[in-house]
Amino acid sequence: MINSVFFTIAIILMAIITFSVRYVFFTNSVKIQLNNRIKTILLFTAPCILTAMTVPILFQDILHTKETLSIFSSSYFLAGVCAIIFSLLIENTLLVIMLSMVVFYGIRYI
Repeated sequence: MINSVFFTIAIILMAIITFSVRYVFFTNSVKIQLNNRIKTILLFTAPCILTAMTVPILFQDILHTKETLSIFSSSYFLAGVCAIIFSLLIENTLLVIMLSMVVFYGIRYI
């Protein structure tokens, strides 16, 4: 089974890889010229990695219990759905994060 140390190492490695790729291609110190299409594609690197990190966390209850209905009692999943709804309605990213954290900790407290 995957433990929290594995997730921590994976998150750190993905952050290093994401930063390295963005640094190499978007700084002026390295003389690599990319066309606009490649630059546009590389803009999706961070959201893709973020999605790859959060999906296992949101669906961890299904992975552990093997019951699909357990997802509706998961505070991670419910807070994730609220974060998605907040991000669609509110443009301020910091406010979305703060509201999502309040929802998550509120669900955990209850």
